[in-house]
Amino acid sequence: MGMIRSLVTPPTSSEDQAFLLRRNLSQENLADAYAQGDIVWIDVVDPSDDEIDWVGRMFNLSPSVMEDLYRVDRRPSLMVYPAYIFLSLLEPNVKQSKVEGTEVHCVIGERFLFTARGTNTKSVEAAYDRAAQDNAIWQRGLGYFLYLTCQNAIDAYYPLLDRISNQLNRFEEQLMIGGADKVSRQPVYSVKQQLINLRQMIAPQREVISNLLGETRVADEDVRDLFRHLYERLLRVYDLIDAQRDLSSNVLDMMDNMESKRMVDAVNRLTIFSMIFLPLTFFAGLFELNLFDVPHPVTLPLPASTLSGIMLMLMILSAGGMYFVLRRRGLL
Repeated sequence: MGMIRSLVTPPTSSEDQAFLLRRNLSQENLADAYAQGDIVWIDVVDPSDDEIDWVGRMFNLSPSVMEDLYRVDRRPSLMVYPAYIFLSLLEPNVKQSKVEGTEVHCVIGERFLFTARGTNTKSVEAAYDRAAQDNAIWQRGLGYFLYLTCQNAIDAYYPLLDRISNQLNRFEEQLMIGGADKVSRQPVYSVKQQLINLRQMIAPQREVISNLLGETRVADEDVRDLFRHLYERLLRVYDLIDAQRDLSSNVLDMMDNMESKRMVDAVNRLTIFSMIFLPLTFFAGLFELNLFDVPHPVTLPLPASTLSGIMLMLMILSAGGMYFVLRRRGLL
């Protein structure tokens, strides 16, 4: 069973009459108030099927809208009808290092605004609290409340993108200071997957807000200007996501380059050691050290011990010479 909150006000009020805002009416009183011509905002948190059915009968919603209210398809959408407009947005939430979009459904008509959402959404919460506390903004109409809801849902992306940006910058600094061993690939891939999910959430919302700008029934021209500003903000969020994706790719490229450099350095060291020991192997094979101290049919020009000493000196000199040459050339 969900929680139903409501705000009800008369359609017009004279200067002599004080503004009257009623809160949290029962379902029967809400239906009577709407039938009498009052302006109604109904906010349902985690709505049940019975509550959705009641709202559908009260506002005469189409079966397509009811079907979208029942299911969770996690995709923004916009449906325009003669008497109302149905709008669905996604508010981001982080769950176990994964970004998920929580749907926020809005149905706005001439005298009603209906919002349905989950408990972990904050966009409707902030807009509803402001409408409940500031009576003056009711003069701007229900379209302004829809704008506040959309604005809060879009603004929820900025803290998440800031956190991702700080993570990527920290990864980049760790790579520059400590090398590829200081950063694991898993958190970088996790951040990149979050950015991909955010991009898939923002792209359809951009089209939804763009199509909403052409609907003159949503609000007056001043509020539609606010929606245009909201569309520009969505474009900036989209650009930020692309910039962070490029940064995550750069971090992964840095890790690949550092690992490749480390492999090249290892191969170079092995090659250098092979070059140093190559003369030793040559002299050992040339003089056949294992034949110096055994009977042999060939008469040696010098004693075996002397030849062994000469060979060892040549090996030491050749190895030292190779080391000196490699050192002068900066290979060691």
